Amino acid sequence: MKICVLGAGVIGLTTAWCLTEAGHDVIIVDRHASTAKDASAANGGQLSYAFVAPLASPATLRKLPSLLLSPDSPMRIRAGLDPALISWGARFLLACRPAAVRETIAAQLALAALSRSELARLTQSLMLSFGLRTAGKLVVFRSRNEFDSARRAVTAKADDDGQQVLTPAECLALEPALRLDAHELAGGIFTASEQVGDCAAFCAGLTLRLRGQRNVEWVLGSEIAGPVRSGGRLVAVDTGKGHVQADHFVLCMGAASGAFAKACGFYLPIYPLKGYSITLSPAPEARLLRHSVTDMERKLVFAPLARDRHTAIRVAGIADLESDTIIDAGRVEVLRRASAELLGIDAASDIEPWCGLRPMTPDSRPIIGWSPLDGLFINSGHGMLGWTLACGSARLTADMIGCKPSVTAIGAFALRRAA
Repeated sequence: MKICVLGAGVIGLTTAWCLTEAGHDVIIVDRHASTAKDASAANGGQLSYAFVAPLASPATLRKLPSLLLSPDSPMRIRAGLDPALISWGARFLLACRPAAVRETIAAQLALAALSRSELARLTQSLMLSFGLRTAGKLVVFRSRNEFDSARRAVTAKADDDGQQVLTPAECLALEPALRLDAHELAGGIFTASEQVGDCAAFCAGLTLRLRGQRNVEWVLGSEIAGPVRSGGRLVAVDTGKGHVQADHFVLCMGAASGAFAKACGFYLPIYPLKGYSITLSPAPEARLLRHSVTDMERKLVFAPLARDRHTAIRVAGIADLESDTIIDAGRVEVLRRASAELLGIDAASDIEPWCGLRPMTPDSRPIIGWSPLDGLFINSGHGMLGWTLACGSARLTADMIGCKPSVTAIGAFALRRAA
């Protein structure tokens, strides 16, 4: 079959590769002239397979007023009375129920496990180099209540995934780069098996491999104007370079997926969460970050990335409900101050700021499955876990299109569960 992949971020590229492996002819369409230019360009760098808890939760619900009102909050709403946000927000509130959270975590853990094995397979078979390293992940808690809740969750697990509960002193001993005092922390959770990697470098390597495939065509630098339907089926997409026809289409357009779905005649519950990152180049004498670190209270991540024979630090976070990609200097300052406080790095000038739109569903689960429009498959809505879940989502997509059995429960990611 000829399959058109709409979007050339990490989700679209991994989907395209899995489809080529299955023997399909693939056309990749994206509005940018090169790949991985949106949310895949400078994400947090963490491959967080064990920490997949959704944004929607009873804890988030309790803290929502303070999160939305504080100027330094990791989450803000600047969208006004947007009808799309109101509809999405109502579904978000329903997803905060404990039963919904448990269902999401179980589904995400299964998809994350598949993604990890698929990433390892691709890395080895394609000889990709993108700084992949099992660095381990340390989550530090400042709130006693949040730490106690996390500690109980680790203790209650029947399986052994190597998670360790640490005291404040043990956190600081494990990660000497932290410039905190023990009294500032309630404790931490360390998972030795978690990984880090440069998503943009991965996409660049995968793009080169795809360009070497005879069954792959590219239509880059061309806006997708809308769908072309015939007899209730999607048969082409209208682009600035003409119509692109295919037997099937896979929607991997990230935060733009909702607008395309609307043009196709159905509602896709995806809303953009504007995230930020800064990339730091520490001085040679600075203590290097050994592990990836998450500051749970501030919802910020710190990841060591290998770049040009030196180690950079990617600091990322913030989830503003807004749809522009203009860099707000105040939000960058939040990350800069956090870097100075947590790591002692005063990044007054030597930083690379970035912002992008994460495609978020109300329950944080991606939507993977056939759409109401015949011929259109959806692989979108990965939110803050796109890098983590990309390879597993791509495998699931290729298997479902090829009608192959999957080890992952596909119903957990179907559109109907979120509509």
